[in-house]
Amino acid sequence: MNSKVAIIIVTYNGRQYITKCLASVFRHAQAPRRMVSYEVIVVDNNSSDDTVAIIEKSFPRVELIKLSSNLGFVGGNNVGIKKAMEEGYNYIILLNQDTEVEYDWLERLVKAAADKEAGIVQSMLLLAKERALTNNVGNVLHYLGFGFIKHYRERVDAWYQRAPFEIGYASGAAMLIKREVLEQIGFFDGKFYMYHEDLDLCWRARLSGYKIMIAPQAIVYHHYEFRRNKKMIYWSERNRWAALLQNYSLKTLCLLMPLLLAIESGVLLYSLFHGWLWQKIKSYIWLLAHLLSILRQRQSVQSMRTVGDKEILRHMESKLEFAEVSNPVLKWIVSPVVEWYYKLIAS
Repeated sequence: MNSKVAIIIVTYNGRQYITKCLASVFRHAQAPRRMVSYEVIVVDNNSSDDTVAIIEKSFPRVELIKLSSNLGFVGGNNVGIKKAMEEGYNYIILLNQDTEVEYDWLERLVKAAADKEAGIVQSMLLLAKERALTNNVGNVLHYLGFGFIKHYRERVDAWYQRAPFEIGYASGAAMLIKREVLEQIGFFDGKFYMYHEDLDLCWRARLSGYKIMIAPQAIVYHHYEFRRNKKMIYWSERNRWAALLQNYSLKTLCLLMPLLLAIESGVLLYSLFHGWLWQKIKSYIWLLAHLLSILRQRQSVQSMRTVGDKEILRHMESKLEFAEVSNPVLKWIVSPVVEWYYKLIAS
């Protein structure tokens, strides 16, 4: 196996994690029968702590890019991806600063990517503090644009022996992207900044005919904590709509619009009673302000697609379930209607 791999880690005030993260990555250099050539590119988003000093002192092998401002997850990774592409790497791996990898993780991930149809491959993400439990076994992409984790806190034993398989979309916390995919579909959408950027990238890759997969034996431990705050809702809601408008065909959008508008009224009502109505309104303002950019990106995406929406829908979730929302109306009324509508448009 002769593969040239760039591992990109975006840091921001990451002193708590970065030493363990990089130490685990470089431990691979001492692993027996190492078969993959790799380099590490760290892009620092203008940290105000001593993250950069730690890297410069303890990890001189790292190619360190120090940004003068915080470009977010998307901007930071795009800088790293551009550098890796210029230097001729054929596999680009994105890794969060709050992760640690198993010594054989890289070989197993690259081996899974040997599938010619695979375009993006996610590592198996386990909880760093409870290493027998899953953090992310691939994200679920709902056909209304929502993205969420479905298999959370499950025993890893149930997954570890499985061969690589297709998933809804890969988590940007630990994903491999083939160079040819990036050359064909482009990098992360720069206007997303954070949240849903991995959903959008994987959607575009699938539109170009690539599989989105997970390698269950490529283990990465993630210091994951679920946080839902008003700012997160703003980013995720505006980006969800941007992804929908850019990636679906016009026919599918027209078929979906009655349901999308109905769900949107429910989201607005929910936001009113839970104190984040202003964040939702701000997402609409952003969408209007960036409408031309969305339409330009839509034109680009639709011109390069090789796969129809019926095939795309086959990889999407039809049930509307959120682990953090326990609501009988959602469970017994909304979700069944949404599932029925999926069957209607996917048939």
